[in-house]
Amino acid sequence: MNTKLLSLLFLTFGIFVFSQKVTIKKDIIYLDAKECLKITGDSNNVSIVDLNGNEIIFLKFIHNSRYGSVYNKITFLGQGLTLTSQSYIFSKKLLIEKLIESKVLNNCKLDEEKVNTFIMKYDENIER
Repeated sequence: MNTKLLSLLFLTFGIFVFSQKVTIKKDIIYLDAKECLKITGDSNNVSIVDLNGNEIIFLKFIHNSRYGSVYNKITFLGQGLTLTSQSYIFSKKLLIEKLIESKVLNNCKLDEEKVNTFIMKYDENIER
């Protein structure tokens, strides 16, 4: 019993030690209190922009379409790739957290090789 509890404690501690804290304040995304990305747009159309001003991701919340009541459409602009998700609705913060967790976003830059894996993992092909 003690070894299971100790193992669980170390596993939980490991998750917290290696995860980055994501905060969004005044349209700026901070990772561990360091300015990383910027957000522009409105509540339904969100652009994620790098610190050089390049738009890298476009997040769209789509309501009451012929494909479903609510879903997300995420476009990786540099790669021209898109994913749609209805069962997993991405907020701005959740999207950034998932990109970090999947190692798609590393040091505030997109790893283009891992974008395809992220899309395969979350795309539900709602619009096809």
